[in-house]
Amino acid sequence: MPSLDALCHHGAVRIRDFLLLAYETFARRLAKRYRDHEWRVRFSLLQVYFESPSVHYEVWVQRKTGRIEIGLHFEGDPDENFRWAAALAPRAIEIQSKLGPAVELEEWTRSWTRLHETRSIDGKLTGALAADVAERLAQFVEALEPVLEEERVAFAR
Repeated sequence: MPSLDALCHHGAVRIRDFLLLAYETFARRLAKRYRDHEWRVRFSLLQVYFESPSVHYEVWVQRKTGRIEIGLHFEGDPDENFRWAAALAPRAIEIQSKLGPAVELEEWTRSWTRLHETRSIDGKLTGALAADVAERLAQFVEALEPVLEEERVAFAR
């Protein structure tokens, strides 16, 4: 991976480079028990998943709106997506105590659900912002993956 200096252009980083920087920092920061995962960068998205790509953690840079989303997305079969949301809903207080009140669980489209937060980009994509996003993504994984692991066992019954 090129150095941060090589990726920065007048203090700003291109979206793909920003997401690669965020992933690199996230991967180093993540607790050891969660380091066995898959990931991909596609367009303005960074996705990290453990079992299936349809259940993934995501960083989504939305340049047009000046926002960035960090969240857990359920983008598989609609029934399964709603089952995940139904499993997380009773744990909302527990989840918000770990991740804060800005985290929302919602039906995003007719078939997809997500637990996420958005924040303003406030200007350029920078290495400092990539580090902040990486830290927050690691917090999402470390707070939510134990819940998902429990629910996967319950779903298997």
